[in-house]
Amino acid sequence: MDDTAGTRPFSPKIDRTYPKPKLKLPPGACDTHFHFIGPQKQFPLKPNHVFSHLEFEDTPIEDWLKMQDALGLTRGLHVQSMMYENNYEIALHGQCRFPDRLRAVVIPWPGITEGELDILTKAGAVGYRITNRLAKTIDQRLVARTHEHGWSMHYLVKLDEKDDWNAQILASPGNFVIEHMGGVNPAKGVNGAGFKFMLRCLDTGRCWVKLSPRISNQETFPFSDTDPLVRKLVDYAATRLLWGSDWPHPQYFKPMPNDVALLDMMLDWVPDEQTRKLIFVDNPAELFGFPLLGA
Repeated sequence: MDDTAGTRPFSPKIDRTYPKPKLKLPPGACDTHFHFIGPQKQFPLKPNHVFSHLEFEDTPIEDWLKMQDALGLTRGLHVQSMMYENNYEIALHGQCRFPDRLRAVVIPWPGITEGELDILTKAGAVGYRITNRLAKTIDQRLVARTHEHGWSMHYLVKLDEKDDWNAQILASPGNFVIEHMGGVNPAKGVNGAGFKFMLRCLDTGRCWVKLSPRISNQETFPFSDTDPLVRKLVDYAATRLLWGSDWPHPQYFKPMPNDVALLDMMLDWVPDEQTRKLIFVDNPAELFGFPLLGA
């Protein structure tokens, strides 16, 4: 038992107010980056996880459903939080509740069996999350094993700061995803080394990038320092971009953003309606294998 529980500071609570969005999303719109947390009595976080200096409020599936409904989202890619690390029970629970609406990205442990990988794949796990926050090296054996099950590799890494993984990322078998726009610093602009590497990844034809204002250096909206980077990505490879809310914004210590406001940023980032449909509907459906609409 963790004797410090109840004495640690809380990670900031989310904004649960949802004004009507300005952006009306098309059917099948997908949020490709969010996390379920709890209820922790049922799904406890890993002891001594990477953010265990903090306590976290429960933001379970029921809270997520309210957020999705308010924003007009009907599909989602659940990205397993590092706070759960190799425990994928909460991901499996979500998949069993919403097998058509949800897909999952998990963090399997090196000793996972083929039988477990089969169960996860059949339930709707489609990706292996890889981050230098949990491992100093990429487990190429696990990359190969999950690739055999049809999974894509999902990289959470700050490309400006860590380039020793670049060759391995480019050599990823099959499809791969760069989370949070590679964590690049907007101050370095489109000519920054990390951003240029992200374009090299897109040049493979097998890479998708998640758009996110999480990288902004600004404390509050409009997070406009991200605009040039997003617009470059849209011009460069609109058919391989995804949108992610990062709900419930764990470990976010700037003023807590409102999720409707984050959604409405797409009206400025991507003014063209057909391009937005690619990002919200067509691209995630292609990559993650959601059922055809009306099927």
